[in-house]
Amino acid sequence: MISQTCVLEKELKVWENILDMYGNPRLSIARSFFLPLEQGDIPLLLEAFEFWQGYDEYGLIEGESTITGDKLYLAVKCSKRGNDVFAERLRRKLGFLHRWSNAEFFSLKSFSTHKVVKTRLLWVTLTYDSKRCSLHQAWLNCMAEYNKWITNLRNKYGKIDVLRFPQPFPSQDGAAYGYPHMHLVLLFKETEFSVFPRFEENSKGETELAFRVKEKYEIEAQGKWHSFVDVKALKSARAVSNYVLKYAENVCSGESSKALINSAIMWLYCKQTYSMSGSFRISYHDLMVAKQGSKVQTTLEGAILDEWVWIWRGIRSGAEFDCAGEWFRELSKEEFIRAVDRG
Repeated sequence: MISQTCVLEKELKVWENILDMYGNPRLSIARSFFLPLEQGDIPLLLEAFEFWQGYDEYGLIEGESTITGDKLYLAVKCSKRGNDVFAERLRRKLGFLHRWSNAEFFSLKSFSTHKVVKTRLLWVTLTYDSKRCSLHQAWLNCMAEYNKWITNLRNKYGKIDVLRFPQPFPSQDGAAYGYPHMHLVLLFKETEFSVFPRFEENSKGETELAFRVKEKYEIEAQGKWHSFVDVKALKSARAVSNYVLKYAENVCSGESSKALINSAIMWLYCKQTYSMSGSFRISYHDLMVAKQGSKVQTTLEGAILDEWVWIWRGIRSGAEFDCAGEWFRELSKEEFIRAVDRG
């Protein structure tokens, strides 16, 4: 049994091993301390990550108007995994999923006829059996294993666009604590699957209606994933946005325990919070247009910016400008120069 003194010594060593010579927490230093990650060190990793996440840093940018010659000196809050800037950027990037909330692929009434109900859109979860390898090795292997799995599916079903969210298993109860699993929206461009409804018990012990596909075991066999695979059919655009955006809000940012372990481990292993295949957005748009039978606005959000040229001058702690978490602050030229020179 580890003594309380040993635990305290290790906690003190954490802080010694995540700070650079200027007292700033840095990922490169944290990686040298925590890797290879073991389950017993996850609580310490969460503490270190929270310190890094809450350590507000600001990018120094100098702007000049090409029209008037005016200059601006700004300190702009940096996006860090799970912080408020990060959450807003994620919300904007996935906001296109909200646009077609009325589009419905099928409903329970669809099964009252003799027609076969089909779908091209699936929500898939790939779990990871902790008995296969160590926690560290699982995170090193998972992306290569995923790439092999999706290639196997494409070899049989043709083109597939993917929206992917990797995540560590958040519960400390059980051997899978911290191990990776993936949530995926798969949009099959050349194949449809047969849907059927089923009442089943959810994780809270409540009975709910789910939609499954008859080809589930065929998909499993073709993909050759090494652990359990869950497959659901998505019945509407609203269901897609509910799954994806609720997941993003609850797990990719915020202060929940799930969000914390997700951000911390993904940070440590330099994994993307999510990834989207290049044509997913276009393919999803085309599918929604076909379902709605009408034109849909395709322009991106955002206003046209003035003609400004911006120069990056470095990153500094928000404490240097007495910032209280605001997203940006305009500095005087003297303040800006002092901050740049302190680098």
